[in-house]
Amino acid sequence: MRFCMVTTFYPPYHFGGDAVFVRQLARSLVERGHEVEVVHCVDSWRLLANGKRPDAPDDEPLEGLRVHRLESPLRALSPIWTQQTGRPGLKRKRLLGILERDFDVINYHNISLVGGPDVLRLGNAVKLYTLHEHWWVCPTHVLWKYTGELCTSPECLRCCAAQGTPPQLWRRAVGWMARCLAEVDSLLVANNFTAERHRAWMRAAGVDVPLEPMPGFTAPLPAGEDTRIELPPRFFLYVGRLVRAKGTHALLDAFARRRDYPLVIVGEGSERDALARRALRNVRFVGRQSREGLAHLYARAEALVFPSLSAETFSLVACEALSSGTPVISSHCGGTEELLAGGAGLFYSGEEELLEQLDRIWNEPDLRARLGAAGRSRYESRYTPEAYLERYLAVIERVRARRTRAHSNRR
Repeated sequence: MRFCMVTTFYPPYHFGGDAVFVRQLARSLVERGHEVEVVHCVDSWRLLANGKRPDAPDDEPLEGLRVHRLESPLRALSPIWTQQTGRPGLKRKRLLGILERDFDVINYHNISLVGGPDVLRLGNAVKLYTLHEHWWVCPTHVLWKYTGELCTSPECLRCCAAQGTPPQLWRRAVGWMARCLAEVDSLLVANNFTAERHRAWMRAAGVDVPLEPMPGFTAPLPAGEDTRIELPPRFFLYVGRLVRAKGTHALLDAFARRRDYPLVIVGEGSERDALARRALRNVRFVGRQSREGLAHLYARAEALVFPSLSAETFSLVACEALSSGTPVISSHCGGTEELLAGGAGLFYSGEEELLEQLDRIWNEPDLRARLGAAGRSRYESRYTPEAYLERYLAVIERVRARRTRAHSNRR
């Protein structure tokens, strides 16, 4: 089959998360004989990257995979237009030229700056929309309220102001958003929390798009090579963006009370300098790492700590830890509860419980071994590329069958 992936970010112009997932999905499909084209917006990355250069590509070109990098002579104006109007704007002509080709499947991912809701109306193939975040129901993407808690009663303008996100008045046009969403054949959701939030939005908007359970996956990490970073003999690991919603400030508070426990922090983000100023000597920042470097760190770590405060849909880094046989200590943050079900991880609420779980891993090697084995087993049964593609292709066949029945009923 011929697939087109539509997304805002794609390596090397990306910040992790959804972009890494799209690359893995595209390459997994090509490796199994399909053709894939990816469309993404370079201008969006430049707008948000604060002058940083993209990472060096960390994988080889692959025959059957073509990437369209959208760039406008007006640069930042293109994603700003999309953010403010919910439409492709300056990218529309180029997107039409790509999406009207003879694809079997168009899979939309993070559409926030590549085309907004209106991009869902382009193209005629089977249309899937993978909900990597909560952008459709939350302009800041993460359902993290300005009051410092999970959003249960929206106050979008106040949240946008607090988080520096320009307000999007087009979100008040719920009927238009519903018509755009109705163009999609199926929504792919990684967990029940995300499904219920979007189901509630659809009920209120009077639209009904099938929701398909579709937990994510990660490809096995390559054999870990030495990162050439001087590491302590034992340490805990954090991997992710360094932003407040990820809980990194609270993580440092906890490790300030366990100064004998080293913490290695992988990643970059807007809070990096503020975190570095607060960190004690047992905390080390090592920046972004290649997949080979991550494999080495996961293999050496006592556990991955995942302290997110926001509503995660699916944690790619927690899944990577499972694939490496590394225990995960996670906050209660949406999708990780399903990812780590069945004894594949430890959970905590608040600093005291986090400290208890850190102590258990540090002092009970048998517990670490059991959790690592349980996590690896859960990964192999549910979160491999093979398991994901089996579910993914089955969804496509169900959509095709629905379309055939609908066409027959109209005759």
